[in-house]
Amino acid sequence: MFQLEKHDAEFSHLNLRKESHGESKVPAATITFKAASSSLILDIIDDKLRPSFYEAPSSGSQQNLPIDGNNLTALKFPYLKEQKIGMKIKGYELEIHSLLEHIEPLFFADAELVIEKVSFVEGGSVELTLKVNTTIESDDFAPLLEAWDRGAVSISLAPPSGQAFHKAGIYPIEKKDLP
Repeated sequence: MFQLEKHDAEFSHLNLRKESHGESKVPAATITFKAASSSLILDIIDDKLRPSFYEAPSSGSQQNLPIDGNNLTALKFPYLKEQKIGMKIKGYELEIHSLLEHIEPLFFADAELVIEKVSFVEGGSVELTLKVNTTIESDDFAPLLEAWDRGAVSISLAPPSGQAFHKAGIYPIEKKDLP
């Protein structure tokens, strides 16, 4: 399963609303983050993504660094803009941490993770746009707005199965979780 552990991100958008749950309306939010990562994270989403958009660098171009074992670092289509993915997975847990860990993290359970978009960066990096749809308590309004106002945060996303974190902080998405 896709998973992040205290991964730096930009808290880019917050949409507060009310959702119908039975006959009552409850506060809910869509929380949007932008997170940069090695393009290896694409293998976790779908193992065909990275080789579709990246290739081994040719002679005379920027060569890959042996830091993470990523040998596909040159963009196949440098003119492409961000691409939509739109993968939705229910049952995630989200924690929003401050970068200096001086503020108590915000925790949201039973959230829907949407891996919405990916932007490709020369050199073997990507920027993911991640959305989290969740219900919220009224006590979370002010801390959530404060985190949004700070912008730079650290996020943890735990999959529905509650598996332990991998040392890289990510896991592949299982086919049964796809829509």
